[in-house]
Amino acid sequence: MKKSMVGFLVIALCLGMLAGSGAVAANAPSDVLATSNPTSSGDGASVLASAFSDEELQMLRALQFHDYRHMTIAEFQNKVWEMTDTPEYSELLSRFSKDEALYALRDSDETAAFIYYVLVPLTKEKWQSHTYCGAASSDFPTGQDNARLEYTYTLTILAADKVKVKDYCDTCVNVRDAMNSMMLDRMQEQLQSEEYMLAELKTFVDGILPHFQTPELTVAIEYAYFPLSAAEEDGAVPEDKAAHRTTPHGTESDYRSLLALKTPDYREMSLADFNAALFHWADEDHERMERIDEDGRWDDCQVPLSEDERSFVELTVFLSGMENGQAVRSAYTGKTENDPWHYQQLPPRFGASGGRSGYCALYYHFSWHIADKEAITVGERDRQISGMMKAVQDFWNETDTEELLKMAEVDIVAKLQEIAAEYSTSNITLTTSEDHVQFENIK
Repeated sequence: MKKSMVGFLVIALCLGMLAGSGAVAANAPSDVLATSNPTSSGDGASVLASAFSDEELQMLRALQFHDYRHMTIAEFQNKVWEMTDTPEYSELLSRFSKDEALYALRDSDETAAFIYYVLVPLTKEKWQSHTYCGAASSDFPTGQDNARLEYTYTLTILAADKVKVKDYCDTCVNVRDAMNSMMLDRMQEQLQSEEYMLAELKTFVDGILPHFQTPELTVAIEYAYFPLSAAEEDGAVPEDKAAHRTTPHGTESDYRSLLALKTPDYREMSLADFNAALFHWADEDHERMERIDEDGRWDDCQVPLSEDERSFVELTVFLSGMENGQAVRSAYTGKTENDPWHYQQLPPRFGASGGRSGYCALYYHFSWHIADKEAITVGERDRQISGMMKAVQDFWNETDTEELLKMAEVDIVAKLQEIAAEYSTSNITLTTSEDHVQFENIK
């Protein structure tokens, strides 16, 4: 697997944390960083009790000033530096920062989180800049078959007297959550393409950075992407679409044979008749079907198509193909035919709410149920499904970002269900649910 120079940088920074406390892992839960008065419990309390005396622990907890998160960084620093300007404190803080057992608990114990995410970054000798590192993986069941995103982000404080500790911690959490969201609900083909994911990452990072930057606090992000292994004989990771493909491109003849199904009255055909015709076409020549299918998966059609022809292939044929797939699966397993479903990812929205910058992203999938394929026409099926998808996109694009940032996932689910109900008819039922909607709202 190819590794870029950025990838080595990420690894080196993460491994160097204990030695120089210049970087820390970026996995601290947001509730730990947001805690106004952290306390230790469980494993953390056990580690602290075994390594430090009660008096030493009291010295540490004395630095977690009441409401310290609402102090400016300068106020917090000055108070810490004033209290710790003794040989006893210097020796104790050195021991805390080098305790590997406590460091291992930084993402689960609040006292450890305070040390490594607040105290060390903001009061070390070169406190102006601090680099955090993190990683996110895809969620396929087998660990070795997962893509991985490694990243670092450096926060640079330009005005310690204007930035509150809370704002600094919130920026850490928001940048980390934004980067981790890039790996959510990605298709296998996307995860296998380093070229595609790096392009997506660049667009995404370029989009979010202006919303995390302020005149007082800047953010720099670097990243490396290690793709999902492709199932190829030599085990190599392809570098472009052509290398990913397992079949040649669809030919002019392939597409003309498919477009023969686009008769002048195909929209008035019953769905049962059209799906049967599409099934027959696919069964005649599996290889041409696979070529066109792969063109669609990679958005890599090499045959010129009119807008109407492209719509036929990308909507009508795609939806009927999904329905035929469920019918074939049902016939093979002897189980009830499942409803087909489709996934949609909306572009992230960037803006501000309550004077704070933020962004939100929406991922959802919906299913459709057709009780009688003889009773519904191809045109009705296409109109209702494409209408719902357009209505969701219009809602997302036309709602003010400030309004979106005020919404919770339950509000988004309710809106999508309202749209689904609006485009359902007596012949087709469109459905989505809270389990099938993911709304990222970071501000």
